[in-house]
Amino acid sequence: MMTRRDRYMTILRKGKADSIIWAPNFDHWLNVNRANGTLPEEYVGMSRNDIVRATGATIWARVNIVHVEYPNVQVRQEEEPGVYIRTTYQTPVGEVQTLHCYATDLTRALFLKEHMIKRVEDIEVVKFMAADARYTLDPQPFHECEQEVGDDGISLVSLPICVPFIQFGKTDAGWVQGLYLWHDYRRQVEELLEVYTARLIEVAKLLAQGPAEVIQSGDNMDELTMPPHIFRQYAIPYYQRIADILHSAGKIFEVHWCGRTKRLLPLAVGTGIDVIEAVVTVPMTDLTVQEALESVEGQIVLQGGVPAILMCPQGGTRDDLRQYIKDLLVRVPIGEKFVLGMGDNVPPDADFGRVKMISDIVNALES
Repeated sequence: MMTRRDRYMTILRKGKADSIIWAPNFDHWLNVNRANGTLPEEYVGMSRNDIVRATGATIWARVNIVHVEYPNVQVRQEEEPGVYIRTTYQTPVGEVQTLHCYATDLTRALFLKEHMIKRVEDIEVVKFMAADARYTLDPQPFHECEQEVGDDGISLVSLPICVPFIQFGKTDAGWVQGLYLWHDYRRQVEELLEVYTARLIEVAKLLAQGPAEVIQSGDNMDELTMPPHIFRQYAIPYYQRIADILHSAGKIFEVHWCGRTKRLLPLAVGTGIDVIEAVVTVPMTDLTVQEALESVEGQIVLQGGVPAILMCPQGGTRDDLRQYIKDLLVRVPIGEKFVLGMGDNVPPDADFGRVKMISDIVNALES
């Protein structure tokens, strides 16, 4: 019988494994419940990976090995603990600021309220910062993660930022302001995207020589903010360039697409993407798992298929989820082209016992 690692890697490399993989992502659930002191008693004091083991699932562990420095940027922070963090970036061509605030709900999540780019003049400052970035790799955290994971799953690393157009629209400017700036100041925006692309190509070359077999781009892709015509213009050429670099070193190129992707999945074919992770399906989008698999024509491995809402009592009973999983497993390929995973995370207020319940159903297939 294959180890969990062997099974997982065989599927990701488009081979045929002896069973299906269930690899839940519950990092957000864990962080929130640890901070709030609300972890289930049986998991208190356990590591993230040991909790995965205790539930009977397979480990999918992300680790950062890319470090960045900005030698010509001065950073200042003003903080009111638990309320906000204001950060100022001073460069030779001007300064920009961000404001992060803490949510008042149970997550206490730190979210971006004010973006760096508020007007067209700020684009030049952010472009300077992107060009000034100096990236290096520290492989030691990956080796340590691999040793801890062992044969119980896989470790993967990420590119430092996502598809440049998404980085600009989501993080740098915010989508509303970003799309207005892109329409009105196309040249300035595209010059920034070119700098991001050049730097990410450099990082991809570093990662291609690094120890990790799976390299992820954390894109949070959604067709509302990146509809097909924009995807064709900005995402496809970028993906192809990164994929060529990673494939030349035998790496697996994975992307994190956690939004509405029904019209984008067919366009991913031919981009060089090997794995699309966090695929979100009905009832949270208008996409079924079967439609997703058909869209990629067997050329891309999909990971996902368990809508986050079904992990919560408000999404239905445990029996509802049990029936959903059993129905799903007779409609997906077992041991190839598909990894059962979250679309996108186990929520902070989930009924966490449902993770083990899914494991029990999946593990019964092996016996």
